[in-house]
Amino acid sequence: MNLKTARVVGFIGKTFITTGLLLLGLVVYQLWGTGIETRRTQSALRQEFNRIIATTTPGSATTEPSRKAGTSAFLPVTDALALIEIPSINISKIVVEGITPKDLRRGPGHFPKTPLPGEMGNSAIAAHRTSYDAPFGNLNTIALDDVIYITTPKGKFAYTVIDVSVVDPDKTSILANTPQVATLTLITCHPRFSTSQRLVVRAELSSTTPTTTPSSNAMPTTTTPQVVETDPPEVTSEVSANDFGRWFSDTSAIFPTLFCSALLIALAASRKCLRRRISVHITSRRVASIATYALLSIPFLVTLFFFYRYVNLLLPAGA
Repeated sequence: MNLKTARVVGFIGKTFITTGLLLLGLVVYQLWGTGIETRRTQSALRQEFNRIIATTTPGSATTEPSRKAGTSAFLPVTDALALIEIPSINISKIVVEGITPKDLRRGPGHFPKTPLPGEMGNSAIAAHRTSYDAPFGNLNTIALDDVIYITTPKGKFAYTVIDVSVVDPDKTSILANTPQVATLTLITCHPRFSTSQRLVVRAELSSTTPTTTPSSNAMPTTTTPQVVETDPPEVTSEVSANDFGRWFSDTSAIFPTLFCSALLIALAASRKCLRRRISVHITSRRVASIATYALLSIPFLVTLFFFYRYVNLLLPAGA
């Protein structure tokens, strides 16, 4: 093997190794790095939700007018829709409105055209199982008769699990409305690290507790779930449109991805030039190399983090 061929083979080998390391880094980011942003968002949402509950006046949660499902009439200016708690499997997350990839990056998302928790009908909530802090990561360990608590400004609703099943992604009948019964449906991917199927947990409303304690002069509150108008045909079409099926799901991330790519290449290419400059002041080649990598490591890792972030936004939503 002549020198030219050896250089070509060496370049190809380095390219494959670099590509493999970058892909491994992307997997690590998807499993753990995505949770950083989600945890920060959940913390802000929880503070916001606590303020809403603290400022809810007695009786205010039961005096609002009737509305169509999904319009979130009692949360006009907030993103924190509800608090979901499942003590048996240690789940406690703030639920947001919507099931788009952007919504699910913030936490569990409520299907917009299904009833709100506590209302008559089938209220549906979806969440990631492996990425973005994995809100429903251990949902598979839930058991029949376990209790799911949903807290909203209207009250705290206890749902008892009546069924746990695994279905195909296109089985949208799991969102069928139940106009005479207040039910809750939780949906996530199955198995872990895959989007091939869906894990579905169904529960029925078993009890309701008002969020606030009415004064002695206040009219008694009712625990009967509110009957709401629903649009079942539109729910099924929305599920398939948002359910893990599009490439470049966030096209606004294309330019930032290209910019981060160019910056990473520039940082890598500047290594030799920087080492030569450092070698002028440091005679030891080993020390000069260590100093070079030390100076480049922080900007490189920061840029690499954002590169993974934007690449992940381009990819279709995962598990």
